[in-house]
Formats: sequence, C-alpha cells, structure tokens
Amino acid sequence: MSTAAARRIVLVSPDRAFAQEVRSAFATSEATELVTVEKPIAELRGELQEADCGVVIIDMDASRIDQIEALQRVMRRLDGRAPVVVVTQEFNAAAVRILVQLHVADFLVKPITTADLVRSCIRAMHGPGRAENADSQIYTFMPAAGGVGATTLALQTAWQLHHSISRPASTCIVDLNFQQGACAEYLDLEPLFDITEIENQPERLDRQLLDVMLSKHESGLCLLAAPTQPAEMRTFNTDVVLRMLDLVSAYFDNVVIDLPRTWFPWTQTVLLGSNKLYIVAEMTVPCLRHTQRLIKAIQETVGKEVEPQVIVNRFEQRAFDNGVKQADVQEVLGNYFAGGIANNYKLVREAVDRGVPLQAIDANANVVNDLKRIILPEEAASPKKKSLFGLPFMRKSG
Repeated sequence: MSTAAARRIVLVSPDRAFAQEVRSAFATSEATELVTVEKPIAELRGELQEADCGVVIIDMDASRIDQIEALQRVMRRLDGRAPVVVVTQEFNAAAVRILVQLHVADFLVKPITTADLVRSCIRAMHGPGRAENADSQIYTFMPAAGGVGATTLALQTAWQLHHSISRPASTCIVDLNFQQGACAEYLDLEPLFDITEIENQPERLDRQLLDVMLSKHESGLCLLAAPTQPAEMRTFNTDVVLRMLDLVSAYFDNVVIDLPRTWFPWTQTVLLGSNKLYIVAEMTVPCLRHTQRLIKAIQETVGKEVEPQVIVNRFEQRAFDNGVKQADVQEVLGNYFAGGIANNYKLVREAVDRGVPLQAIDANANVVNDLKRIILPEEAASPKKKSLFGLPFMRKSG
C-alpha cells in the first residue's frame, strides 16, 4: 500500500447530511484524505476494491439482515487489507455481538461527534498489522468458584502490565461484579462509577464522563467500579456494559476485567472481546471439576473464538498426602492449564489490608514471580532459576 493510500479514508453512507459532516471534519486534516461513496452498503459492487485505502467507514443499519450480510461480504473482500469502522443507529446486544465476531476495528452509534469518528479512524489506522501492540489488550479473569482469588490476581496482573519493562502502558481495571465487587476495597479507593447515570442512555457515556467516574490509584492504575449493592441482585442492559467497555478499551492500552461468577446476558460478548481469558481455580476436586464444566460451557457458547486458560491459585506440591497433586491438576486440565500460583496467604492478606500491590511488600515474592511467568513470560525470572515446582508454567507464550 502506498503512503497516499494508507492515509486515504473511504466513507460509505447513503446519508448525505452525515457525509457532509464527515467531509467537514476531515477537511482540515493534512494527514488524511476522505473519499465518499454515497450509497447503501448493500448496493456496493466493487468501489472498495478499487479505492485502495487505509480505513473504511461504513454507515449502516445493523438491525437489518441484508445490511449485515452485505457487511460480511465487504469484510471477506477486503480480507484484512483495511480496517472497518461501523457507524450505526442500532445499539443492541445482537448487533454488537455480530460486529465483534466480524472483527470490525470499531463501531460507533449515532448521534456521534465527528471528533469521536476522527479519533476512531486514527486508532484504526494504527491497528493490527500497522503498529505492534497498538490495540488495547483485554485480559479477563473469571472465577471458577467463590474465594479462589480471582480479584487478587486481576489486580496484580493490572499492576504488572502497567509497570512492565518491555511494554509499559496505561491500564484500567474494570470491576463487573456490580453486586459484590471488591476491587475498590482492595485498592483502598472509592468506587465512582454511577451506572444509574447512564442506565437508560448508554450513549451519554463519553470520554469526559468516563474520566469523572474513574477512580485513580497512586500507582497510576485506573479503576472503573460501581458502589456495590450486596442486597440487590441487579441486572443491567447489555448496551450499558458494552458501551462502557468499548470506551475504556479506546482510551487505555490494557484493560483488565474482573468478572463475577454469575453468567449475565452480556458475559458472552465480554468473553468474545477478550484477548486473554483466565479462569481462576483452586486445588480442590470440586473446583477442578467445575472448571472443566466451565470450559465446556464457554466452548459451547462462544466456540473457538475464545481459548480459556486456567490459573490454579494457591498451588501446592503434594507428593506424600492423599490430596490433589500436581499431576492430577495437569491431567484434569490438560492444555488449558496455564500455570500455578504459590500459596502465600500472609503476603496477600497484608497487601489487601494495606490497599497496595504485592510488589510493594515483596517484589520477589513467589506469588509475584509465578504470575509474571504467565502474564509477562518475557520478563519472568532467568531460565537458570527454577519455577516453584520445577516445571514451566506456560502452555504457550504471549
């Protein structure tokens, strides 16, 4: 692709007023060139193939089957040569799920500001294949049972990513356990995310409002968490959760999600949007069995789009008792076993009580190093040092 083509943006829209707004937005930019195709996506015949470009904007109705099918054809024909940004009037779980599965670079819901559209196109230009690690990386932690330490590992992962030597980046933790979430308490922060503010109008959540609702830790980590309601089992519209995650992932390099055990209507879409999915289990027979069932449920629900990995917390080598042994864990989990985290209850309890990361107490603790081997294998301890139990804890790197 030539330099001129790389900065060329093609807009496909039957909406003349919208097309004019977009032309005005890009007119002042010397870094981009806008080409408009004023027709519905279903009427495209070869215009996109002929117009070599860096980004394609498609204005469509995501609730119409014929337009979704037309988008599928466009994605096949482009074959990854240019990222696609979708603008739609529909914002529902079904439409979002399809757009995620089609791997569009971004999707925006009308009414939108032209500034948001310009930023989206710029991010898309530096997306996969254009700049290494330019896209937000989403790490999701799902507990296999209660009390397995998923929140602790999620927070520790966020801290390691934020302070990584090889890939330091802005990081946000998102606590999706609206009933019993503990991320704010673990970091000694006040949860500021007021879901009622956007519950009926998710499109109101923009960068400015998001910034107001973020809790900021002294380490530089940001947290998006709502005040918990232990006595109130609330379910929220999928659109609210998706809008929140879409905005967070647009403005942070790393997003770490702490999922609740309960499976909600939006859980499937969160899983589909994750780059890494870690199931956190513990070394007991009931938990390992439930982990197997959870892996099967994920496969049946989202298929091969998501490949879960299992982290066994409080992992202990047991060679001479009748409990679960290391070999049992590996046999039960097979290739899904990502690694084990040492049992260091005293260290974890002190970190939680003080509201600080584990490193603040002991930067070389076994828990810290074990998790780093899984999350940041390139920064793990020297190969000369043996892992906690004398075996590599990674099924695969990256």
